[in-house]
Amino acid sequence: MRSKLGFISAGVMLLAAVTVAQPQAQATATPVAGSATVAEARATIHGQPSTDADTAARLVTAYWTPERIRAARPAPMPDGVDAPDGEAADRPGRIGAARDAATPTAPRSSTSTVSAAPAGSGQGTQAVNASPGVGRVFFTHNDEDFFCSGGTINNPQANMVSTAGHCVHPGDGGSVWFDNWVYAPEFTEGEPLHGLWSAKEFTSVEGWVDWGYLWWDFAFVTMHPLGGNRLVHVTGGQGLSVNKSKSFSAMLLGYPGEPPFDGQSQFFSSGTTKAAGVQRIKLKDCPLNKGASGGPFLRTWDNDLRFGYVNSVMSYKYSGNMYGPYFDDDVLDIYNVAKNKQ
Repeated sequence: MRSKLGFISAGVMLLAAVTVAQPQAQATATPVAGSATVAEARATIHGQPSTDADTAARLVTAYWTPERIRAARPAPMPDGVDAPDGEAADRPGRIGAARDAATPTAPRSSTSTVSAAPAGSGQGTQAVNASPGVGRVFFTHNDEDFFCSGGTINNPQANMVSTAGHCVHPGDGGSVWFDNWVYAPEFTEGEPLHGLWSAKEFTSVEGWVDWGYLWWDFAFVTMHPLGGNRLVHVTGGQGLSVNKSKSFSAMLLGYPGEPPFDGQSQFFSSGTTKAAGVQRIKLKDCPLNKGASGGPFLRTWDNDLRFGYVNSVMSYKYSGNMYGPYFDDDVLDIYNVAKNKQ
């Protein structure tokens, strides 16, 4: 049985298969052949394929007015349980040699340094710089406007954003991906400091798109240039790690939008991750919430550079803990499909 995410007019979760109150339903999940297969789609604006960069920039700027940006709601997170049976069969893991598939890079031009706010009172003494390589994602689904989070990746084409699968597709097996998808790097005090970048192509995995499996809840999005510039050249980019230890010192950055947060600036939470299920990790007692979805779990965070290595993305919360899919060779395969897309 599948755990699927949907959106309804009230902006809350609709689970087509299971809820937290029904862990046994998900525990009997039957894996489906092809879950690790790449799933791809061209991004759309007003339901039409996004073609050239200049037209995309004009259309998304016209759509995402300051009023519409303020009115967008945090995207609901998928529901989940700690360790459903069937995960090991569907995603036993291809854990090869630990490696960094991409290394962090700073912007080509300097940017002002702003601070990320602590997500919990226990972290109030830690000074963390906001990363220009983390931003707020906006999209439309069923005529409703939502937001998530994402992070730039220093890929060869300097045009990639990592995020959660549920921030690009509802995970219901349908052919409709989210519309009007834009990325606002280092969104601060309600302002897109580096402009609105329009999505060009989505790359995820059938385990999420067709079946909504939480251990596949990730995606890579390649972006159009903006004003003739490529995203990573303007903002810098995070690195990407695979096959690393599931226990590491992590910095989580994103745009939580439920009280006490408002999604208007970056917030952080940090701590040591632990293994969860078979191919997931978690950060215990993480206060970040809806809207932070898709924001990176960063290892070897450099507070001066303001970048680290993406080692997972925020997927869902359960019992106060933030979960994300473990990045192994399965994830590397999907990244390798996406990394050279123009």
